[in-house]
Amino acid sequence: MLYIDPKMKQLVQNQLEERGKRTPGPERPVTTVKSKALHDLQFRASVEGHVFISDERESSGGTDAGPAPLRYFLAGVMMCHQVWTVKGAALADVKLDNLECEISGYVARPDSPRKGGFDRATFLVSVESPSPPEEVKKVVAKASDSCNAFVTFARGARIELTLMHNGKKIDERTYEG
Repeated sequence: MLYIDPKMKQLVQNQLEERGKRTPGPERPVTTVKSKALHDLQFRASVEGHVFISDERESSGGTDAGPAPLRYFLAGVMMCHQVWTVKGAALADVKLDNLECEISGYVARPDSPRKGGFDRATFLVSVESPSPPEEVKKVVAKASDSCNAFVTFARGARIELTLMHNGKKIDERTYEG
């Protein structure tokens, strides 16, 4: 069972209100991630007190000490979307009993006009909720519009999102810039 703190709604409202009050000023980063090469294809990244290792699998020249960078990239897109799904559910008073996601990235083929990078991603969002399907759809659609990582990815590659609600497919959407 997914636990969402009852204070989440107020926290999100406060966050959005604070953002709305910001006066335009110099551009500032949301965060800064630093990375140091350790050996071969292994790197140690740090951000806001958290440290993690990235590496490639052995057959690609690494030692498999951690996920490869593209795995972190896709995980970041997916987890950012989950953050905004939970925040949106809290704001809309939609109860979530379970939220699980799966994302798969497809690199552009050599004959693609995209010339490298991801061509598309498939994204499965599975929600268990006593709330009506239309309310769950609204929450997930709002998350797709609110998550900066999701929006940025969709500008460069297609995201095919499938939404499952209590084990039943209730929506399929394609996002692309």
